[in-house]
Amino acid sequence: MKLLSLFLSLLFSCFLLSEACASEVPLFATEEPVQIKVIAPLKTLKKQRGEELEELPGQVKVIGNDGAERTLDIQIVARGNFRRQKDICAMPPFWLNFKKKQVEGTVFEGQDKLKVVSHCRESRRPFDAYIYREYLTYKTYQLLTDRSFAVRLARIDYEDTESKYRKESQIGFFIEHNNGFEDRHGLKQVKDQFIPPSQYDLKELCLADIFQYMVSNLDYTFFDSLDECCHNGKAFQREGMDGGFFPVPYDFDMSGLVNAPYAKPNPAFKRIGIKKVTDRYYLGVSVSDEIWTETLQYYMTKKAEIYALWENFEPLEDKQRLEALDFIDNFYAIIEDPEKLQSHMTKKMRSIEKLEASTLRKIEAAKQAK
Repeated sequence: MKLLSLFLSLLFSCFLLSEACASEVPLFATEEPVQIKVIAPLKTLKKQRGEELEELPGQVKVIGNDGAERTLDIQIVARGNFRRQKDICAMPPFWLNFKKKQVEGTVFEGQDKLKVVSHCRESRRPFDAYIYREYLTYKTYQLLTDRSFAVRLARIDYEDTESKYRKESQIGFFIEHNNGFEDRHGLKQVKDQFIPPSQYDLKELCLADIFQYMVSNLDYTFFDSLDECCHNGKAFQREGMDGGFFPVPYDFDMSGLVNAPYAKPNPAFKRIGIKKVTDRYYLGVSVSDEIWTETLQYYMTKKAEIYALWENFEPLEDKQRLEALDFIDNFYAIIEDPEKLQSHMTKKMRSIEKLEASTLRKIEAAKQAK
């Protein structure tokens, strides 16, 4: 059994790791939190709510590779949807847009535009815990596949240029830009509004779907969106090739593993008994028995690494750590029990044929509407 597990782990590692991985950029080459200072009109940033948002001028102070403090000119703008709502987060997540020439010789060398997951609310406790838990959710997916967005913790000092006395220090984390992911893997983002399931590599799709179930995230789709696909997920493909797309999930604050205080499931899921974000429901598509069995076995080979990641992350308080580990325990209890696996997951698989037909209808309707 151990030999089988080792073989499957090696098999999936060979399949899932990038064929031509570029050298790691400085920002994501280490786990140590980045220390920076953001100086910007934060009062205006916090009020950015609409669709057309204006980039605001600001600065980032960071220690350069030579040990001297560097001042980088930046443009900052709010991003996201749910967390930009006034009653959800006082501080929205945001984009930092750098000038490429200025970042040379700093941890941001090679970066142009970066997503920042911010602290949401000024009260440091308990919101630090939810930042850490979402960060660790990204790191968990990285343990499963290198085709995942890289992340890096940050300790951010904020100075509001619109308020003489407004200064604060918070944690957050950076998320790799789509362009950086493309460069790292030699892949190209698919920006179609709709993607039929048949276009995906089903092993990759199954891996991602099971992960979404593991963390109890229903706030995603890999098949359509209001603009470019997809909702809380991106699709990539090898340049010059048709099909074989790779789904890359992101944005896990509405998941049960993070369990943020503001997180609520989509009301549409009430009809299937989902009352809170910690209620799991499998949204994965139907795959062959071979893919299903191998993918589940692969999750078993990664169990010890996943537990170690959460157990050894010192910044997370014991209560939060145990809550997260109990939640992961529940997932493994399901996939290790044939009866639970059948009732909770296998029977819930969505027909790939029906999803294909539904997506193709949406594509045709979009063409007719143009």
